[in-house]
Amino acid sequence: MLLPFIANNYKVLEIEKNRIFTYENNYFDTPDLRFYYDHHNGYLSRIKVRSRKYMETGMSFFEIKKKEKVERTNKIREITESLISELNELQLDKLRNLSRKPIENVELVLTNHFNRITFVNHAATERVTLDFNISFSDGLQEKLLKDIFVLEIKQSKCSSHSSISELIKANHIRQQGFSKYIYGILLLKEHVRKNNFLPLLKKINNL
Repeated sequence: MLLPFIANNYKVLEIEKNRIFTYENNYFDTPDLRFYYDHHNGYLSRIKVRSRKYMETGMSFFEIKKKEKVERTNKIREITESLISELNELQLDKLRNLSRKPIENVELVLTNHFNRITFVNHAATERVTLDFNISFSDGLQEKLLKDIFVLEIKQSKCSSHSSISELIKANHIRQQGFSKYIYGILLLKEHVRKNNFLPLLKKINNL
């Protein structure tokens, strides 16, 4: 259903003859996983910290995302020489300035790898990303999500119409928020509280 529609209404993003792109992420949190629990407990003001590398281009970035309102996220992004596994003092200071509570330190808690195909509609007002081969590791164990694909729709601010969203609704497919960081923690950290994420886990387990 979706793939024939995408094929007729979107073009595949291609860069230097590549159509499938590989992403590597390092996610950081406090030793007590404060960023994870802020999300779990539903705080609107919450933070996600990662280092990302685009394997095909070799470019790497350090990113801090701060969710401030339901539909507003601020991002700090800086180029780095490579994928980083430890934050320097300048990066820690930026993080501390954004945190709602004092932070002593953060550490690498999760690594993530996936492939992505990006589709762009003919009017160039909407992008659709399809992520697959999603894997997680915490240094002790690794999990691969087999046969699970994550579709995300991204629109420009000037566009309020999405044909693919209408198609999804017409076929009674419910959209679901999905954070790779959160799901990776749920998969690999058995001791964490997860009550508020049980509906998400149930949906994915039923796929």
